[in-house]
Parts: sequence; C-alpha cells; structure tokens
Amino acid sequence: MAERSPHHDTLLAEAVTVLNRYTHFSALHRVTFSLTPDGRLAGQLERTDGTPIPTSDHPLDKKLVHLKDQTVVIRPFFLPMSRSPWDEKECNAFTQVDFDYAAILGYQVTGQEEVALHALYFLPTSALLYGRKPGPDGVWKLPLGTYGVHRLSLDPRKTFARSLYLSERMVDALEYQYDTVGYYYSCPPAK
Repeated sequence: MAERSPHHDTLLAEAVTVLNRYTHFSALHRVTFSLTPDGRLAGQLERTDGTPIPTSDHPLDKKLVHLKDQTVVIRPFFLPMSRSPWDEKECNAFTQVDFDYAAILGYQVTGQEEVALHALYFLPTSALLYGRKPGPDGVWKLPLGTYGVHRLSLDPRKTFARSLYLSERMVDALEYQYDTVGYYYSCPPAK
C-alpha cells in the first residue's frame, strides 16, 4: 500500500468505530475490529460460547483454524464522495491479493482537508475481485463506486442494517473463500 496520509488515519479510526458497532450482534461467532500497524484493519474472530476456535469440533471452525490467529485481514480502499484534494489512485491500486475482506471507505471533505466517513462498503475479497483482473502490468485498479450492494449502515442501532449479523456474514464468506480457493488470501500456502 502507498504511504498513508493523515486523512486516511482519520477514516480508518472511524471505520473501526463503525465496524465495532456490529460486534454485539452475533450468534455463533463474534468479530472485533482493530487497526493494524501497517494501515489495514483486522477482524478477530471468536466463538460466543467461549470455546477456542482451534479446539472446536464445529465443521466451520475446522476451516477457520487455517486463518492465522483467527484474524481476518481487511484492506482499506478510499473513495472520495465529494470534491477531494487527494488523488487516491495510487493508494487504492495493488498487485498482491493478500487480504480476506475489503473496506471501501467513502468519505466527504468537510472542511479544509478535514474528512468524515460518509459510507462504508464491506465485502469479501472474492466479491471485490469477481469478474475483474489486473492490468497488463499486474496492478489491480478497481471501480470502487460499483459495490453499493455491500454498503453497511454507519450506525446499525439507528438506521436499518440489512447485514446486522456481520460476523455470521463474514464467516460464511470466509468459508466460501476456503472452499473455492483452498486457503485464505491472507495466509496462502507455502510454495
């Protein structure tokens, strides 16, 4: 990823706050979100009954155990939704698919180089890449404004949230990723 700027840090902090509003809406699994030192987001999965995932007999947990520390790697993308002084093209381009989920942070510039999170699109990597391929140079450049179906409510307690049980949606997508690819993008098999 390209170097982060201060407005990215603001948006990432807001995204963690928004995503953690979904933590308490859980059934079998719970996910807690945090910011990683490299500017990504992390989703720590755990079972709500307290059973450690590595010792669980549940068929889904036998797949989730292959996810390093049961942590989902989430790559942020930055989508200006108003006039912006920043060009996000370089920051949003990537060559390596090494993340399990994507968080597209739609933002508006509210003042002189101040930003506010306006929309959060949260989708599995398989949905992000579906029907897309990297350019001839091996760089992925995605049309970020086209993922509206994956939009989350910024406050699920105040606004209707179609995907209220986000943790269950995430583990279903992770299971699909493991079943179709054979591994998680964030921890590919050794060559």
